[in-house]
Amino acid sequence: MIGTTHRTARALACVAACMLLATLSAHASASEEATSASRGLGFVYDPAREVTLVGAVKDFVTHHFAGSPMGLHVLISTSGQTVDAHIGPVFSKQIQETLHVGELVQVVGVHEKVHGRDVLLVRQLIYGGRQVTVRNERGFLVRTGSHPQVHQGTAANGGVR
Repeated sequence: MIGTTHRTARALACVAACMLLATLSAHASASEEATSASRGLGFVYDPAREVTLVGAVKDFVTHHFAGSPMGLHVLISTSGQTVDAHIGPVFSKQIQETLHVGELVQVVGVHEKVHGRDVLLVRQLIYGGRQVTVRNERGFLVRTGSHPQVHQGTAANGGVR
């Protein structure tokens, strides 16, 4: 009788330990998924590192190439250098229809190394009296369905002319 009670207690302890391990493993996996989701391409968007650049549109890159984030890239000439500004897939068509080579733009974003390339992840794009919100404050691309967040403005309230 004592041997059977010991075996039953051991079996229950093993079952409890397995359940505890399974619960801890599931919690760790969920935390890891949440962390990787916020990291996107392998980085965390840090608003404290945001920069504001003003320059002229040099070119557009619409085709995807290995190692670059998907979507529209606007090459901006500023301070004697060319900046690869990633706009993303959401606003590509609308921006291409209203933004032109040579136009003065202001971009706010964070520089990141993506597969060895320096890319400015644009949070906000201002040009021709328009203010386009590309990413939210945490760096996630804004998805607003068929109505992107574009605001008409003037140079007095932040528009670049």
